[in-house]
Amino acid sequence: MKKEVHVIITAAGKGERFSKGRANSKPKQYQLLHGKPVILYSLLAFQKCSHVKSITVSAAQEYFNYLHALAVKNKITKLTGLVEGGKSRFESVLNAFNHLNCPVDDIVVIHDAARPNLNRQELNIFLETAKKEGEVIPGVSVSETVKKCKGGFVVETIPREELRLIQTPQAFRYDVLSRSYIVAGKRADFTDEASLVENAGYKVKIIEGNRFNIKITSIEDMTLLKKLMK
Repeated sequence: MKKEVHVIITAAGKGERFSKGRANSKPKQYQLLHGKPVILYSLLAFQKCSHVKSITVSAAQEYFNYLHALAVKNKITKLTGLVEGGKSRFESVLNAFNHLNCPVDDIVVIHDAARPNLNRQELNIFLETAKKEGEVIPGVSVSETVKKCKGGFVVETIPREELRLIQTPQAFRYDVLSRSYIVAGKRADFTDEASLVENAGYKVKIIEGNRFNIKITSIEDMTLLKKLMK
């Protein structure tokens, strides 16, 4: 049976670090980047990807009408669900995951709305790998020296050769994610879905990410992306 890909885009965050000190500022995923809302870049990337069957967005309910209108205007026909986000990113993804209804071998992809600079060719390679391998995440090597500190002093210098900075999108088989949530029980302290799956005992393959796949957390990130995405 052909494996389908179902995308969850997390857009429920308030972006407090980004909005700090800025009155009435929209969350970063709805800010304009070269005239387009940041989230639209991800919606368009997955819409144009032949591997993707459906897109579900977890967001604050106050933005549902806005997102629906954005999808209609830009012909995002693969958007099949708008789900209310939770108190945390973990809860928001879980709410969206519970909305899905698909075969156990289908691939579920989780992506941060605040990462707009997706490369189409790399996205296709990533999804092809996910269909073959199952659990796949992108990561970039660490170029700086990394030190563990305590009380303002260096405790240990950590070898960086085996370290990776993890990004999204992340991909998992539907049944693996489902079982991982069951194993986790009431735990909700996972920083990403890869951590959730690792906790359940599954192996996660890592492939080379893209340093320009930047997550917007500050005004400086937005300024850099404006230059990169001219």
